[in-house]
Amino acid sequence: MTRIQGLCIALGAVLVITGFSLYHSADFDAAQAGMDRQTVDCLTRGLTHDEKARIARLTAMHDREGLRPVYTEVLTRCIVRSDQWERRPQLVTSARDILSRDPEFRQLLNASSMELARRP
Repeated sequence: MTRIQGLCIALGAVLVITGFSLYHSADFDAAQAGMDRQTVDCLTRGLTHDEKARIARLTAMHDREGLRPVYTEVLTRCIVRSDQWERRPQLVTSARDILSRDPEFRQLLNASSMELARRP
């Protein structure tokens, strides 16, 4: 085998590996996005009424540190893959954005805000 043939084979192998990697990474990204959507859905629709009320109360008080244990507890039943723990802040932010448009949560938040306003 000549050097040119060897280089062509090596170049072909690199192209095949690169193509497979790009194809595989697209599948991985799509799967990761799907799992993240399911997790965010669990973080919003999977909340109990009491959890929503607690989040609304802490949100009305602007207690970001108090929210952390609530979401950590909920995340333990929602996260499916270990790499999602690294993206926890983004997942929680997405969930809070969606939750802010939930009619039940908005009522709870309004009630909590009014309760805080009535306190001396």
